[in-house]
Amino acid sequence: MHFLELKIPPVAILLICITGMASAQLYLPHIGLAHWLAISIGSLFLFSGLLCIMLAVWQFRRHQTTVNPMQPENASQLLTTGLLSISRNPMYLGFVLLIIASGIALQSMLFPFVCLVFIIYMTRFQIHPEERALHALFPQDFKLYCQKTRRWI
Repeated sequence: MHFLELKIPPVAILLICITGMASAQLYLPHIGLAHWLAISIGSLFLFSGLLCIMLAVWQFRRHQTTVNPMQPENASQLLTTGLLSISRNPMYLGFVLLIIASGIALQSMLFPFVCLVFIIYMTRFQIHPEERALHALFPQDFKLYCQKTRRWI
């Protein structure tokens, strides 16, 4: 176990990524899209990301299991339907869509790199520990779920 595992809330990582990308934009060239186009495309990603996050949270609450990513061992059941039948991490997928939305709206050349860093960090320090906890709680079901459903998309 690494000292960063489950230590920084995923929302904080998201905000660090977006803030860092926005700050770096002051010193870097822009993509060069027309402003209206960047805002339009960014808005599509924004709404898609928010929809992923809200649907996932709703599903967790509806089934009365934890949404707290810092304590995956508190999961009361393994959810495998709805968005969770497409991605094992729909909230984090929604966060990636928010980074893309911000990057396009800011016209940042960094957003592909920031997305990659976010995905690598989240996979290593958040998703792997969550998966270990779920495997300990639901050994057979989680193994089958992993075989049928991708980690991201």
